[in-house]
Amino acid sequence: MNRAVGIIPARLQSTRFPAKPLALLCGRPMIQHTYEAACKATSLSHVYVATDSEVIAAAVDAPSSTLLTSEACENGTARVLDALRQLDHDAALSYDIVVNIQGDEPLVDPMHIDMCVAALQNDPTCVMSTLMAPIHEESEARSPHIVKCVTDHHSNALYFSRGMIPSSKDDAFEPRRCMKHIGLYAFRRSFLVDVFPQLKSLHTSEDLEQLRVLEAGYKIKMVTVPFAYPGVDLPSDVAKVERLMTR
Repeated sequence: MNRAVGIIPARLQSTRFPAKPLALLCGRPMIQHTYEAACKATSLSHVYVATDSEVIAAAVDAPSSTLLTSEACENGTARVLDALRQLDHDAALSYDIVVNIQGDEPLVDPMHIDMCVAALQNDPTCVMSTLMAPIHEESEARSPHIVKCVTDHHSNALYFSRGMIPSSKDDAFEPRRCMKHIGLYAFRRSFLVDVFPQLKSLHTSEDLEQLRVLEAGYKIKMVTVPFAYPGVDLPSDVAKVERLMTR
């Protein structure tokens, strides 16, 4: 069985929500909630929080599971890569699969993590796996802030877009076909370390790094889940997530 590690990238500065990982949800920092949820995934041998901030590291009630990374990391994937380099060489090599878990997803379902890991374990032709869920509201389908995905008959991604896909000639919304991408990624470690950083993208207008993988001819396995739990993007999302936590 391939060993998997979970890494939660978390940065202190955010344009829309400064110090977001430290936001209190039911009295505890959001990053702690996310860490504890990820630790419930049975497929992960270990879970680390990768952060550029000693304050965030101190907020995690598991000091041995925090890794300080560079402030220069341009995105979450770069921070995950930096964290892998912080690990002991032999320890890093012992993991075949690396799961990038968003730090602002305190309601992340451990089963979804396990499903992403299993998707890579079951299909050696894929280098990545990620999640998608049905879109039921037309406003979500048309929102550029929600990434959509279309797949082939084998659940391999064909394309990701901020626009509504698939789209009919009359631009009508088709709820049974429109799928929302959920930003939880499982990578083969060898691909993430040796190949992914070298990939270049032509699709700068979409600003979606997973398109670099498809453009280079690699396969991304899509795992369908019934729905996506809301994350914390803006300060106004905190109360909504807290209500779900206390149900």
